[in-house]
Amino acid sequence: MRASRRVPTAAGLRAAAQPSEDGLSVGQLMSCARASLLNSLDAELDRFGLNSTHFVVLKHLGQGAARSAADLCRLNRYDTGAMTRILDRLEEKGLVRRERGRDDRRVILLRLAPAGRALLPRLLAAGNRVLEAHLAGFSAPDIEAFKRYLQRMIDNGQWQADHQRSRAAAGRE
Repeated sequence: MRASRRVPTAAGLRAAAQPSEDGLSVGQLMSCARASLLNSLDAELDRFGLNSTHFVVLKHLGQGAARSAADLCRLNRYDTGAMTRILDRLEEKGLVRRERGRDDRRVILLRLAPAGRALLPRLLAAGNRVLEAHLAGFSAPDIEAFKRYLQRMIDNGQWQADHQRSRAAAGRE
């Protein structure tokens, strides 16, 4: 069930997004939290010879969220050149396979190789350890509230993107 949304005023949003007494804005804090998570994940995955970028690709492939390099680029906001290099490394390590599509041989599909499928549970466990360490001291209700706030931000962003697309489409008519 989605919580009702009270739309704050533009002035209220600007004030909330501005740096607080410690000098960090919401955006800066989110960026710092993300960097801390990724740095910790990189350290945790180093023993596997992988990093957080590799983890995200393997996770998306393993969970079926992506089937192609284009899917991964959209999900992770990577350019195609960077994604090609990432996939090359994972293929060299024997964790990912590229396969031609059966229906359209021009399409290159991505699959976890057996070694990638076998390693994925250990990588996911490492990701969970990092996240749990970062959420230490949060109560279960705190975490649920945090998830709701993040989902609300995602929903707001999606609404904004949809609104901009519909305005742009109306302008082309």
